[in-house]
Amino acid sequence: MQAGGFKLTEGVHPAGTALPWHHHDTPTICFVLRGSFTESWRGGSLLCTTSTLKITPAGDRHCDQFRGPVRGLLIEADAAQVAAIRPCAGVLDERSSYQGGLISVLAWRVCQEMRATDVAAPLVVEGLLLELVALAARWQDGHHLQGSPRWLLEARDRILDQPAVRPSLGGLAEAVGVHPVTLARRFRLAYGCTVGEFVRRTRIERATRQLADSDRPLAEIAIEAGFSDQSHFSNLFRRHTGFSPSTYRRVVRAS
Repeated sequence: MQAGGFKLTEGVHPAGTALPWHHHDTPTICFVLRGSFTESWRGGSLLCTTSTLKITPAGDRHCDQFRGPVRGLLIEADAAQVAAIRPCAGVLDERSSYQGGLISVLAWRVCQEMRATDVAAPLVVEGLLLELVALAARWQDGHHLQGSPRWLLEARDRILDQPAVRPSLGGLAEAVGVHPVTLARRFRLAYGCTVGEFVRRTRIERATRQLADSDRPLAEIAIEAGFSDQSHFSNLFRRHTGFSPSTYRRVVRAS
């Protein structure tokens, strides 16, 4: 499928096969739909499992060993597309990977749209891929902050380590030793969203992994992730991902 400057190819690799050392002339995004494989490159390796999304820069030599039958989606961005999104395409120039979460949700939505038969599907896919790159770039910026004060990183880590806790801005600011106004302003500059939005995003990220990896009831997942009840969780999950929680679980497991 061709969607703007992106070429999408779905492929299957039998168990026990391998791809020898190779590289791609342009940046690639790979999303694992089913199975697992190990990718190796000079100085490192990565175990890729269902819902892993990895970004490989142009010219980066690597090889792949497939443990079992693997089905994946390869997304190649042409040179014109990379140039067009250059202001936020730095993420395409650096090897990175993501397991589950909102980036994975966008990739699953891309897969769903690839199966649509209407003429608008390529346009929808292109929009989703641009959103995916933008979200990956935002995560990259937030996790590679240069010269960030210790208290800002501590505030972020408190949210990530305790997603079910419902912190107030004042309480979080007091815990890290700064004024609430200072925390609110610096947090938005660093992460591109408010503290409250970051908390909500973290909870949804946690819920996506639980939905994909467990059979736990939706109500339990909702409470553990920090939502007030299942209805609140379902409404926010649909608003942020485009899937209901039950539909997302079904899509991931049916692939």
